Amino acid sequence: MLRGLAILVVVVYHYPRPQGHEAFQAFANFGWTGVELFFVLSGFLIGSQLLEPVSRGETPSLRRFYLRRSLRILPSFLVVLGLYLFVPAWSERPLVTPAWRFLTFTQNFGLRINGFSHAWSLCVEEHFYLVLPLTVLALRGRLRAPSLIALAVAVMGGGMLLRGGLWLHHFSALGPEDPGWRDFDMLLYYPTYARLDGLTCGVLLAALRVFRPQAWERWTRGARARGMAVVGLACLGGVLFINEEHFRYLPYVLLSFPLAALGFAALVLALAGPAASRVCARIPGVKTFAVLSFTVYLTHKAVQHGVRDALAPHGMDAFHVVTLLGGAVAVLLASLALHHGVERPALKWRERLERELTSRKPQARPAVP
Repeated sequence: MLRGLAILVVVVYHYPRPQGHEAFQAFANFGWTGVELFFVLSGFLIGSQLLEPVSRGETPSLRRFYLRRSLRILPSFLVVLGLYLFVPAWSERPLVTPAWRFLTFTQNFGLRINGFSHAWSLCVEEHFYLVLPLTVLALRGRLRAPSLIALAVAVMGGGMLLRGGLWLHHFSALGPEDPGWRDFDMLLYYPTYARLDGLTCGVLLAALRVFRPQAWERWTRGARARGMAVVGLACLGGVLFINEEHFRYLPYVLLSFPLAALGFAALVLALAGPAASRVCARIPGVKTFAVLSFTVYLTHKAVQHGVRDALAPHGMDAFHVVTLLGGAVAVLLASLALHHGVERPALKWRERLERELTSRKPQARPAVP
């Protein structure tokens, strides 16, 4: 459910916000948090994959990990990147970022909005995939719960201090209309060093589930789960207030990312129990939309832009019912085509390669009596 919610919020965030739609604008302005929710979920998923072998006294297989991540992310990403590079009509904006920045996942440093700029979050994910496995291998068996919590606090606190220092250096003297604000996102929104809060909270959740399963059970059921829901909503309410009252100013820079990460982490706990999972599973379309979340993320900006451009000459603006429905249907069709044509075949190929790797694994020799 949360994955589907994340992509829905992101799609709304990227939609035009014309004057006269104040309620939509307020919700859309909050839409950047959808990416933070994706980071929390990614930290939880990837952290679980790497920590579960450690909990069994095994060494995580980097070969298997990178095989799984590569065939999950790269095929669909490369197909959509090819459309942006070789089919100019596909792009929602002129493509300025050179191809090598996409291919090396360095696009999110020095980024200004242009075609396929929303791929910046994949850069953060790829950096995470590189660093976390090496960190787990280096620290396995050496960290206990207090040290892990202290490390997480240090990462999030360091991020707050770094963002605050950059804001004070570059933006503290700017007036509301100063053109220098154009550098804000480039320095404080897109770079990996600014977006570690959600990933860190997700890894903490994974460590709790893997190493303290009884505590995980307690916190995902009954009154504690409901309490986590309240905490999560309170944190997100704080983000909403900061977002409306202090957008791009120091309180926003210091507090919005960690509050959003903690809020979504609390909601993950609240919805992870069996009762909540059963309720979420009954909501029509939730599972399908969650499965399509990655392909929707890749395609939605270009497809919706194409629909709006096609209907504008007929007097249908971005909020005309035909434009809204047509854009939604077109995004679903494009994401389904990418999912069934590229993503699913790549995942099936991944399963075959994993089986081959497992079959080639040397068998343990029996102990000599």
